[in-house]
Amino acid sequence: MSRTPSIIALLIAMMTAASAPVSGQGGQFIGVDDDPVTGNANARVTIIEFGDYQCPVCRLFWKETLPRIRKEYIDTGKVKLVFRDFPLPVHPMAVPAAMATECAEDQGRFWEFHDKVYREQDRRAREGEVAEFRVNDLKRWAADIKLDTAAFNQCLDSAKYKQEVAADYATATGVGLQGTPVFFINGRALFGTQPFATFQKIIEEELKK
Repeated sequence: MSRTPSIIALLIAMMTAASAPVSGQGGQFIGVDDDPVTGNANARVTIIEFGDYQCPVCRLFWKETLPRIRKEYIDTGKVKLVFRDFPLPVHPMAVPAAMATECAEDQGRFWEFHDKVYREQDRRAREGEVAEFRVNDLKRWAADIKLDTAAFNQCLDSAKYKQEVAADYATATGVGLQGTPVFFINGRALFGTQPFATFQKIIEEELKK
């Protein structure tokens, strides 16, 4: 996990979280906001991910764990996944990438571009390494998936979603989160990279409630 949160923050988050929408450290409300969602809107389990697009641990989750969650739970209507931005200051391209995915959402292609950003980094860097890329790469990746590039580029260059990304970041830091990725599964917190079996155990427990 990038910048591991303190044990105190971990314990508080786990003790105060109940179900999504959830409360985090200090009882502050954590909701899904208006962030992108994939899966059945009426799914019994909600996973909220706070992620950073330049975080190698987030990329590892995307590569190794998310495909199984999608296949076994999202595609079957049991789980919906919400992505909230938590771009860490140590990753200079995390904010531009987050804004770019929001621009893709304007064209109804958030999740396709979300996957593209991680996929391209996975080609550039070994496991655990931070991949380097630039704004022009984001624009090229948008063209690769056949977005309206004029609209996408204008959206990105104008920083249209700068405040949206900043609001997600403020929510995360406001409840004491310090690193990425962080997941809330019906309010139950998971920090950093976890095997599919860990997610499966919690999801199955929540489905039985």
